[in-house]
Amino acid sequence: MIRVAFDTSSTRGRKTGIGVYTASLLDALGKFCPEIKTIELDDNANVEQRTDYRILREQRVLPRLAEATRANLLHLTGFAAPLRSRVPVVLTVMDLIGILFAKSFPPASRFYWSKYLPFTFRAARHIITLSEHTKRDVVRLTGIHPHKISVIPAGLDPCYSLIRDVPTLDAARARLLLPERYFLFVSTLEPRKGIDTLLSAYEHIAPHMPEHLVIVGKRGWNYQTLYARARAIGLDRIQFLDYVPDKDMAFVYNLATAFVFPSHYEGFGFTPLEAMACGVPVIASNASSLPEVIGDAGLLIPPNDVTNFAHAMSTLSANIRLRQELRLRGLERASLFTWERSAKATAQVYHQLVSPTETVRP
Repeated sequence: MIRVAFDTSSTRGRKTGIGVYTASLLDALGKFCPEIKTIELDDNANVEQRTDYRILREQRVLPRLAEATRANLLHLTGFAAPLRSRVPVVLTVMDLIGILFAKSFPPASRFYWSKYLPFTFRAARHIITLSEHTKRDVVRLTGIHPHKISVIPAGLDPCYSLIRDVPTLDAARARLLLPERYFLFVSTLEPRKGIDTLLSAYEHIAPHMPEHLVIVGKRGWNYQTLYARARAIGLDRIQFLDYVPDKDMAFVYNLATAFVFPSHYEGFGFTPLEAMACGVPVIASNASSLPEVIGDAGLLIPPNDVTNFAHAMSTLSANIRLRQELRLRGLERASLFTWERSAKATAQVYHQLVSPTETVRP
């Protein structure tokens, strides 16, 4: 049996993509990989950590905790690798946003994300990325050899699925105070997500559309400018939902006319995948990893192309047949992404890194 220690701080509190990935991978390894013993390192940290404390945990606390559990490997999912660790480190690199969009971060965090974090990548025994695009970014920006990196796409939580029961959907709409028809955006509110493009596109078509615009996501860096922009358009047509519990997100997706995602950069693209699994047509940018996830199941547009985003939204609002076609394509595409497949591929990485003499009996 291979013992793998995990930092699970990202799963405590309001989970972002890293927390979703970590919790789902742990669950799937437990279900589908009985030869892997996962150990959650618990030092009461949660997803909200100051930069100085995060560095201390990564460099000193987590390696010591992993060694104390007699782990064969320490798997860190989405942050930095300790420069010295007696337990070999597997590092999941979700994206390289910190390097590519350093100016999007507050000054206090800029050093961590753009300098310190990528510097530590070389200390990992092996790196996992969720897309070929992120792998290419790691190789290009850090010089790490491609053979040290495995691409393992994430899976999809089964809670995201098509809901056909109309009374149940109507009850959810009333409970969540959602409009009768709306376009949907889900992600952290920050400039690189392309929300300025979304707002400009919606402003062009809002007077002629029945759809409102619903924006779901926690407040990120420089979110105030987005709120100001939305107020200028008219908040009676734009609704911000700061945080929606996991149990309700499937309803929010299912009730939308379309999911619109003009993001400039994604390491994977969890929310477009969740939307497709719920039978929602997707309009997204053709940037970074998004074409890998969406394939031909959505409408792909350059991230800053306000005119074509507006045109696509107008078209989907009016064209029931196209919505149905994209719905079917999206459901088929989403079915390819399973946590069973992801967990088994990750377990294979563990086996390659740990020799039989290092494992312990269950």
